[in-house]
Amino acid sequence: MNKRVRHVFVIPRDKNGLNKITAYFKIFKHLFNEHYDLLAQFSNDWRGAFLARLLKVDIAISRKAPRRGSFWHNSFNYLAPELDHIRPIAEQDVDLLRSAKIYKKSTAPAYELDISSSQKNKLNSWAHDQGVDFKNKLIVIHGSSRWKFKEIPLATWASIIDELKSKRINIVLSGSQEDLKTNELIFNLCAIKPILAHNFSLEDTAALYKSADLILTIDSMSTHLASAVKTPVISIFGPTNEKNWGPWKGKYRVIGLSAQDAEMFACRPCGMDGCEGSKISQCLVQMDPQKVVREAMAMLR
Repeated sequence: MNKRVRHVFVIPRDKNGLNKITAYFKIFKHLFNEHYDLLAQFSNDWRGAFLARLLKVDIAISRKAPRRGSFWHNSFNYLAPELDHIRPIAEQDVDLLRSAKIYKKSTAPAYELDISSSQKNKLNSWAHDQGVDFKNKLIVIHGSSRWKFKEIPLATWASIIDELKSKRINIVLSGSQEDLKTNELIFNLCAIKPILAHNFSLEDTAALYKSADLILTIDSMSTHLASAVKTPVISIFGPTNEKNWGPWKGKYRVIGLSAQDAEMFACRPCGMDGCEGSKISQCLVQMDPQKVVREAMAMLR
């Protein structure tokens, strides 16, 4: 959905043995057949240092990495400051370009995606078939994550949906095919059923988000997709630091239990995969559904 992106190569984590070696070979062969002016390495993965040396790019940029030695740091022409826990990652990513004086503005640009006319027409046809009345408000909910410690309980989502549906608000449960099982469990718990989105591609989901009045989501990619299509978003955060990973620009609110809510949650954001590594985050388990509803209604107003 960005016309300036020519290729996307995916590291073959899902492959093993000879299949993985072959996949890497194909990627590197394509890279070596091109000439790149700039390489920007966002993580401290060793592959970035090797590629910076092997591809002979004009400019190679990365971040300072305290755990890497001189080989790593000398592989790049410019080094941005290491990550901090205060600024949005969108800003810190642009630090790479700032370090090479390629980007000189004090604020990083907003995310942006364009929705094609054909995609809008496809979404409108789907909405008509589902009986979505755009005269009423539309909230799209994304409640699933591959990292389960970022999720709020299914029963909490059901309570939120029932309350919003009682106010004559259209509710759509969205997500990828992998999220469908979680969405079906939420759907089954709801007394007033929402609309369940099936087989939506990323492009379909972007068009749906663009048509919505509000996106209600957990800490996930959906937060940033909402920001990119300029739809107001409420993001529910638990152990993750919203100062780094919260919505970027646009209209948004972040919900998370804090020391003011309960003294026992002064620990958040802890950055852990659940309380003591349990994969369950009590700061999300104890999230009050009425608090989420109040925030949603305030945002809609």
